[in-house]
Amino acid sequence: MRRVERKSKLQLTSPFQHQADGSFSVANKSRPRDARRVASGFLAALILSVALLHLGAGPAQAQSEDSAQQLVERFAPIIVVKQQSEDCDSDGEPYGPSAVDIVLNNPEVALRQVGRDDPIVTWAPSAADLFDLGEGFFLDFPGSSLSPECIYERDFNKYAADEPATVYAHIVQPSDAPGKLVVQYWTYWYYNDWNNKHESDWEGISLLFDASSIDEALASTPIEIGYSQHEGGERATWDSNKLERDGDHPLVYSSAGSHASYFGAAVFLGRGASEGFGCDDTSGPSDSISPEVVLLPDAVDHPDDPLAWLSFEGRWGERQRGPFNGPTGPASKDRWLDPLPWFEELRPSSVMVPSVDSDEATVVGAFCSVVAAGSSALVTFSVSPTAAMIAFLATFFLLKFIASRTDWSRVPSEPLHRRRRVGQIIRASATTYLGSPLLFITLGLLYLPAAAFAAATAVIARLVPIAGSFIDLAQPSGGTNLLMAAVAGSAVNLAAFVGVSALVAEFLRGGDHTRNGIQAAALITWASRRTLVRAFVRTYVTVVILLVSIIGIPWGIRQLVQFQLVPQVIANEKTDAPGSLKRSSELVHGRWFHTAIATAAINGMLFITVMGLSLLLLVGAASIPLWAFSALVSLLYIIVAPLAAIAMNLVYGNAVAATQDAPFAELVSID
Repeated sequence: MRRVERKSKLQLTSPFQHQADGSFSVANKSRPRDARRVASGFLAALILSVALLHLGAGPAQAQSEDSAQQLVERFAPIIVVKQQSEDCDSDGEPYGPSAVDIVLNNPEVALRQVGRDDPIVTWAPSAADLFDLGEGFFLDFPGSSLSPECIYERDFNKYAADEPATVYAHIVQPSDAPGKLVVQYWTYWYYNDWNNKHESDWEGISLLFDASSIDEALASTPIEIGYSQHEGGERATWDSNKLERDGDHPLVYSSAGSHASYFGAAVFLGRGASEGFGCDDTSGPSDSISPEVVLLPDAVDHPDDPLAWLSFEGRWGERQRGPFNGPTGPASKDRWLDPLPWFEELRPSSVMVPSVDSDEATVVGAFCSVVAAGSSALVTFSVSPTAAMIAFLATFFLLKFIASRTDWSRVPSEPLHRRRRVGQIIRASATTYLGSPLLFITLGLLYLPAAAFAAATAVIARLVPIAGSFIDLAQPSGGTNLLMAAVAGSAVNLAAFVGVSALVAEFLRGGDHTRNGIQAAALITWASRRTLVRAFVRTYVTVVILLVSIIGIPWGIRQLVQFQLVPQVIANEKTDAPGSLKRSSELVHGRWFHTAIATAAINGMLFITVMGLSLLLLVGAASIPLWAFSALVSLLYIIVAPLAAIAMNLVYGNAVAATQDAPFAELVSID
């Protein structure tokens, strides 16, 4: 472990003080309350000083410093970072916790002053150059923080090649809690590659002790530990099962790119007030780093101190707008000398993305993609507002053009066998649904046991030795993982929608839009269950085999559209499984593109509705328990699936009417 000689001014907020000769002494926390106590204290101090002159103060000071160093080295964290599969791989972590020495005295780094054109103060700034500089200064590295490409990774590898991994430690005893002691560990990262891309990144963890001195802390263990995550964090007791340790060294799982600290290997939902939402990935395979420990004082008071950079109040990276700005250093944080309020605001847990196939995993996966796209859009807007505005307007007018290509006039949903355009189908299905929403939601409850069965299937698949090993092996591989996800749960979810579609079609065919009608439709659909299952299995197997074969993808898509009307055919025409596949193909024949567009629009409506509401849920309540989030996502499908089923029934009616050469429905008035 490395120890650095340094000078600093005395600070009573710390349990030890850094003397001008490089030694530490224990700070006196008591304060006289009246003149007599002042006189008594002065006399005692005088006597003690004389005694120390005779006995020698060096050994006591050295012992205090040794105890502090022993304490921070004993509990120093082990940093776990996600491996890169190759250079410049954005899915892995290209950086490591390093000493600030990699940017100090670096001829490619500039110190700039905020102002017109941000003039350069000096190149290769030293710790002395940064001493006592205020907020109007910042460091500027080679490259553009908003367009990192591979520049920062290559530069880091060059600068840090001969530098050991480093973590900075700081000990503080809060003045308002004399029985508590906090050990902070700060890690410096060269670049932050998350939503809020910026040069430099400071992250850290804190250990809370029930101790009134360093020696007491050294003789005990922490009572709590806190990990910083963006602008918040997570806490745990020292004996918590979620805290992984190697002896007394806590394992800190650093999220790839953002460096947010977590207690385990997974994908988590990250959140910051200024950074927005995103996904933090700490999953494996990973490398473990045991960094050297450099002990920091509360403050420094001389530019010649090797740690003079600690007093720098400027930005450790390129000046940019808002969350893209370089960060300030550790000593500028409120918790540097007042750590307890930060501890009190930490969460007891983090929101973890499900690792098995399920609807909430799909939602969160889409959420991660949406956030990444939103972050890219924000960066684009920051770099080139004009280009971003042009892209937004182009997208808006494209969607408007697509919507204008259909007829949205209001038409009735009966009779079923009637020509309707895509816009009319969507509007008529919405009108039908809103006429009896509770009844249709009741029909959608069929999705609930199917969702539970899908989740159970995925879990059981992991318990089977061969399947479980294959799923675990597939984690790093996106394509294989998607295939396993499809096998494990997607088939069940699709089957659930087929069942809801058949049930809704039977309910609408019966004409009795009451609870009795629901019961009758359920009995008839249950009687047709074998036909539905056989038809679905044939469809699913055929389409999946064609899609997986790569070369058969065009035929797989063709068959997928041709078999879209199978549930409606079974409900309305009472055919067997082979007959339903044949009849669906006949109805789609000659109207393949119309059916494909209608199906895509309906499924897109279902997807956007569920995803949109789910994202709002995530934004509004990021700390919601995973089980509650899963239940709410399933509830959304229960509500929305019947609406899509109504629309598909109208697509079926349109196809039947088209075979009879019926005209398209005209605008009508519905009271």
